[in-house]
Amino acid sequence: MKNILRSVLLITLFISTKAFAQSYEVPKDYHFTKPEDYTKYEADVVKTADWLMHTHWGTEPVKSEAATQFILKWTEGTPDVVIELKQAIMDLSDTNPQLGFIYMSQFSKYAIQHKQDFNKTQANLAALKAVIAKYTAEPTHKHDNDVEQLIKLDKENKLEAWLANEFSFQ
Repeated sequence: MKNILRSVLLITLFISTKAFAQSYEVPKDYHFTKPEDYTKYEADVVKTADWLMHTHWGTEPVKSEAATQFILKWTEGTPDVVIELKQAIMDLSDTNPQLGFIYMSQFSKYAIQHKQDFNKTQANLAALKAVIAKYTAEPTHKHDNDVEQLIKLDKENKLEAWLANEFSFQ
């Protein structure tokens, strides 16, 4: 019975992931010249963050590159979301560079969805948990001791303490 249930869940997950991946379109012809331009694309940032999380690396290389470039350009210029890329975060993407885009996109998604109650610690925590989830789910990831350490800290409920220490949050 367990095997049947597990198989049904995996098939459902696969079908829903496939459907989600096919419905996402990377924004085209976007221009970021004034603050309103960034606001106009916030829904696309959220969709892109979700797509990057649900799409395996190497599945759609052209689309993935376009999506990561969109996220990079949006995060570099938006006046409303400030991401501090501390060394500890940079270390998480040195072996698997795609994790840096997961971090940026998920931090941005959190900031967009929590404008009224934005909390920098919680935004970083959401982004780190997304990095852990993507690393764990990605079959082609390269082993990374830094991410493995985060996984261990998360399992021990010490991730937030690590974050406070590394980022000097009060």
